[in-house]
Amino acid sequence: MKHVSPAMKHVTPAPVPQLTETDLRLLRVFRAVAEAGGLTAAETQLGMERSTISRHLLALETRLGGRLCFRGPSGFELTDFGRRTLHASIAACDALDMVRHELNLARNILSGELKIGIADNCLSNPRCQLAETLTHFREAAPDVTLNISIGLPSALVEDVLERRLHFAISGQPASNGKLEYTSLFTEEFRLYAAAGLPLELDDLHDSEIVLVTRTNDRRTQNLARRLQIKQHAVAFGLEAVATMLVGGRFIGFLPTHYVEMLGPIHRLQEVRGAEAFRYTTQFSLISAIDRPLPPSGRLLAKLLTQPKKPG
Repeated sequence: MKHVSPAMKHVTPAPVPQLTETDLRLLRVFRAVAEAGGLTAAETQLGMERSTISRHLLALETRLGGRLCFRGPSGFELTDFGRRTLHASIAACDALDMVRHELNLARNILSGELKIGIADNCLSNPRCQLAETLTHFREAAPDVTLNISIGLPSALVEDVLERRLHFAISGQPASNGKLEYTSLFTEEFRLYAAAGLPLELDDLHDSEIVLVTRTNDRRTQNLARRLQIKQHAVAFGLEAVATMLVGGRFIGFLPTHYVEMLGPIHRLQEVRGAEAFRYTTQFSLISAIDRPLPPSGRLLAKLLTQPKKPG
């Protein structure tokens, strides 16, 4: 715990001065460093040397009148003031970007960067139609830079809330009043085992059977308790679940479309008598209510949600 002298406790901080264009550039540097998790990690993104980044941070701290982060051999950590400044800098950058996007839109130009997050193996679901949508999007907005990342549902939601993503496509997690959900498609999950290991529901109490659950997947974890299987294994992502299943003596929940995709290489079959354990996950386009999408985001959202013409 850092010592604070009695004299310092009574110092009234000066208000933050009127921000200038230089301050906004410094805020962008600080944002890049904070989101990268350190000065070294931000060097490539910013195209600056560590010493230059450090000088920019010091200049911003001097302008704002407070320490933004601790940086040194022990690591990088934001102060409370730094966390508030990060949120403010993201809001400021968003506002400026929105002005630029809207002015470009007035000239029928879509530009800028659009950051979207997608849940694991969406592309293999034929109901998703993301590839077709991206083709139409590129035709309509060739100057927009797409930034696509894959993540767990909980991480995608956090990234949307923290404004690291404009929106996400994911299985709908627990409802959050700060988010807007637009339904896109569904996935049906069933309980599978290796095709060479025909199993019935009554066989699952065999002590040699291991049930695979996915990291941060509460639904399969709750179903695991209902199945009353003693041995469990944990997997990160659908491919990890499938890898265990094809090895034999494992069972786990996978989407039907994913099992069909694996069919030519690895055959899996549903556990007989486990129909009551089937479940459906609703996938949605998830965005933050307090952060309007840029024009490019509105276009992609429209393309994703508009009724698809029959093939």
